[in-house]
Amino acid sequence: MKVGVIGAGQMGSGIAEVFALAGNEVKIYDVDRGQLDRALKNIKWSLSKLAEKGRVKDVEEIMSRLHVSEGLSSFQTEELVVEAVFEDFNVKAKTLEEVSRRLSPESLIATNTSSIPITELSRAVWSPERFLGMHFFNPPVLMELVEVIKGDSTRDVYFNKALEVVRNIGKTALPVRKDVPGFVVNRILFRVFNKACSILDRYTVEQVDWVAYYDLGFPMGIFMLLDYTGLDLNLSISKEVAKRGLKLNCPEVEKLVANGKRGAKSGSGFYDWKERPRIERVQGGPSPKELIEDAFREGLWLIKEGVATEEEIDKGTMLGLGLRSGIMTMGRRLGLS
Repeated sequence: MKVGVIGAGQMGSGIAEVFALAGNEVKIYDVDRGQLDRALKNIKWSLSKLAEKGRVKDVEEIMSRLHVSEGLSSFQTEELVVEAVFEDFNVKAKTLEEVSRRLSPESLIATNTSSIPITELSRAVWSPERFLGMHFFNPPVLMELVEVIKGDSTRDVYFNKALEVVRNIGKTALPVRKDVPGFVVNRILFRVFNKACSILDRYTVEQVDWVAYYDLGFPMGIFMLLDYTGLDLNLSISKEVAKRGLKLNCPEVEKLVANGKRGAKSGSGFYDWKERPRIERVQGGPSPKELIEDAFREGLWLIKEGVATEEEIDKGTMLGLGLRSGIMTMGRRLGLS
């Protein structure tokens, strides 16, 4: 399969690597030639690490499937193009408009956005019935889950084809049958973030994170996760989804970002990251039930609206958030219904 990836940043280069690993010919484009060079260097480093673990036999063979594009005009014969430029609606829309008019009307076009509705972006696409979301999780090479999101204009034949593509590259596809802000996994996670922020008047950051990590089985504490992914990024995404009806409120994040504290990448946020923070045992804290009750209700709403099934939500939250058991199963065990 011929695949195009637009954007050679962390996500774009990771997506390109995933498709090349699965035996596809991949063309990568970025406006910054230096970024393209760095992407190829990073992909080769990543493949060498996989080779050390015995997961890859021939690094050079896989690298030979990766090709650099000098411009969007070279995208014409690709069967799938994945747009992975940064989260700016206008930049994405302009990119999608330009590339979609050059491709065959039967070519699949996907966006890797995590916050912008597929239906809004589809208005910039020529033949929007073949456009959808293909949301990879970071880092794409290691994360098994890919959300496949159906926009209002996406035809079933292309939606099903995209699900098959994801399975063929060795990933687990989570069908998102309606275009809702945050899709499935991030929408659930936003509710957990919101709840954690709303109870900081009663509990400390450390108390909340202890319960999330030790009682609920999150791979790290809620506030530690916010720090790790970047407080500025989370703030930006929260503003985007808030414009579309999913209101998030965490004044503490806004205060930290305003003071230059963006989380792990800046050295401080909710935690001091000069040395890797650890979650220490503390007394008190919210009940596990309180911390996930809003996320559980969100899951029920997604099921009711036909966005995803309970089994899919459970699998998605396990693979996408690293939970030991799915959010719906966890909620029912805690007495939520």
